[in-house]
Amino acid sequence: MPQDFSPNLLSLPESVRFKVQEGAQTLREGGVIVCPTEGVYGLSARVSCPSAIARVIELKKRAHNKGLIVVAADVAMLEGIISFAALSADSLRLLHEKWPGHATFIVPTHAQVDPLLTGGRNTLAVRVTAFPLLAALCREVGEPIISTSANISGSEPLQSIEELRATFASGVDYILDEPCQGLHKPSTIYDAVSGVILRA
Repeated sequence: MPQDFSPNLLSLPESVRFKVQEGAQTLREGGVIVCPTEGVYGLSARVSCPSAIARVIELKKRAHNKGLIVVAADVAMLEGIISFAALSADSLRLLHEKWPGHATFIVPTHAQVDPLLTGGRNTLAVRVTAFPLLAALCREVGEPIISTSANISGSEPLQSIEELRATFASGVDYILDEPCQGLHKPSTIYDAVSGVILRA
């Protein structure tokens, strides 16, 4: 894993810092935000805030058994929810090779992880992002956040700030209106235990 990739607030353009601070403050207070991600805009909440996670699921009209993707700024940030001890040396090597990056791993969780996150499973989809804005947001929040596409479940992700405001302005607490990173392909999904690619 690149050791010099540690985006924080000061690594962002000054014009973006205030928005990230506002978004992070909203999340720390238990709110829900719209946030740019690597490819599409996402709905985000703190992983430790069940009421905000439930709001996201309700806003999306998403089934409770589907689970959610969690993003973090670094591997250490995931240690409280992910059971890295359950992974083999080869699995850990692959994970460290791909992170930070556009790769999502399905990883065993600790027993106490909220079933709203996992969809009732004993695994969770997690990613250490290489998008500086998203990584800086996680650092400002101080913990991982959920990141699920900003759309009504079953419909296409919304592409513009105008569409996002029209659909979600009354249901979220803040819209971080900066561009996405610009990637056009969904992240590769790996089964962390087996190393099998589930989505290329």
